[in-house]
Amino acid sequence: MKKRFCMTLDGELMNKLWRYIDGVKLKNRSQAVEFFIKLGIQNYRVERSALILCGGLGIKLRPLTFITPKPMLPIGYQPLLQYQIQYLKRYEFDRIILAVGYLQEQIIKYFSNGQKFDVKILYSFEKDPLDTGGAVKNAEELINGNFIALNGDIIFDKLDLDKLLSYHKEKGCVATLTLTKHKEPLRYGLVEVNEEGQIIKFVEKPSEAKSGLINAGIYAFSQEIFNYISKGKKVSLEKDVFPKLAEEKKLYGFIYDGYWRDVGVPEDYMEVHKDLLTGKLKLF
Repeated sequence: MKKRFCMTLDGELMNKLWRYIDGVKLKNRSQAVEFFIKLGIQNYRVERSALILCGGLGIKLRPLTFITPKPMLPIGYQPLLQYQIQYLKRYEFDRIILAVGYLQEQIIKYFSNGQKFDVKILYSFEKDPLDTGGAVKNAEELINGNFIALNGDIIFDKLDLDKLLSYHKEKGCVATLTLTKHKEPLRYGLVEVNEEGQIIKFVEKPSEAKSGLINAGIYAFSQEIFNYISKGKKVSLEKDVFPKLAEEKKLYGFIYDGYWRDVGVPEDYMEVHKDLLTGKLKLF
């Protein structure tokens, strides 16, 4: 289905385009413009950036995480982090930044520069734990434009990242949080949204649940997010940044109703393997 729109072109460029109208392959001006737009899209590739926060200590999963970083724990036959990277690649995120800290050598040795996974992998190093917000700020110089960020201890299978980014751009906000429902919502950051999808209240791990929606740990950020985080300091997205953005009406929610689990807690880590065996979770 074609749609009509108007555009203004430089006169010299317009004359060059018209020269390619041969009455056979390109029969008119509209076909000429469409042809060269398609050609330009095919040959012009902008890197899409994604940041994975994988520097945590994984305290809840000890003793497993005494010698293995949490994102490298196996889900089925490969590390959780590998599934996340493969998922991002499906949506053409070819520039992936790993925010590493605890036992980072294992992650770097396994993934290296990402060549064998057909992506470019860069590393943002934390000398001391910076929490979720500090880790995002620490990677600022490696990221251009809008980007996706996600926690390195979650698994999901049907989230459309293209729609998430499009929604984020449409709202023109600083941050868009993926929201989902969970049987134990008090374990997570609860949110309240209005009819437009704007998050009007964000409470990290509250004492009572007024909304069934939780923060799923998958975000779309604009470059402006970096202005809300102090460099080199321990800053929490959930406790320090998101509540402020909600107050300023710059925080939106994107509803996701597919499979999601927090692998960072023992119960969910065990359940994920059951879900794999029963077919509830389908990975590639």
